[in-house]
Amino acid sequence: MSDDFKLALQLSKPELKVSWSSYIGQYLLYSLFTFLFIQGFNAQESRFVGLDLFFLILFVYGPIWSRVKGLQFQQISGNIWASPTLIMGLHLPVKKQVIVLKSIILYLIGSFPFQLYMLIMLYLISPKVRGIMELDAYVSFVIIWLSFGIYAGLSALSADVGSNMKRNSLSFILSLLLIAVIIAFIFFMPFFVTYGVVEWTIILAKKWSMASAILSIIFAIIGIHYWKNKMVKLMKNTDYL
Repeated sequence: MSDDFKLALQLSKPELKVSWSSYIGQYLLYSLFTFLFIQGFNAQESRFVGLDLFFLILFVYGPIWSRVKGLQFQQISGNIWASPTLIMGLHLPVKKQVIVLKSIILYLIGSFPFQLYMLIMLYLISPKVRGIMELDAYVSFVIIWLSFGIYAGLSALSADVGSNMKRNSLSFILSLLLIAVIIAFIFFMPFFVTYGVVEWTIILAKKWSMASAILSIIFAIIGIHYWKNKMVKLMKNTDYL
């Protein structure tokens, strides 16, 4: 275990202590979505695209929504918005890499266990899911989505580093347009390529279980390194005053 990782764990402890209420909220949120996804799988034969949309949103933004108020993305000064705890970390005699690593550790603690819980319960409770996938295929399916929650979910975490909302107004508008295009693509995807996002991951998990799982893990590892370096670079280029 590296010194940076040990120090990041130490810095994570105070935030973990104040996050217990948000973890209760996470448990309730993912429990609710477990039952919603069961209904979604039952309705999938009628091309229920809501299953794809909610899966993607939950694995990308779910961990961010349930954070306690004091740890959420908020206005720091002027047009600068960021995570207050990340800004506080800049006053400590530690490297920026450690501060970013602490944020990633907290993100994974607040996402990975709850996503895994939801996917396990989904398989245990739903006869439909068990009928679609054997256990080995479902393990691959779980790895695909947990990995997605890392390499795609960390993109949402990168906003915590800091953003000039005035200067980035055009970027914000373009991001909204991109989100609208993605949502439209998700809704119309089954009509053009027969299956939706979730169904395609099921097909990958069933036909290429081992390859899909290994590639997903590789993407997750690459994602962690990419977003860590990206967040450090953003911290260096952001004027917090």
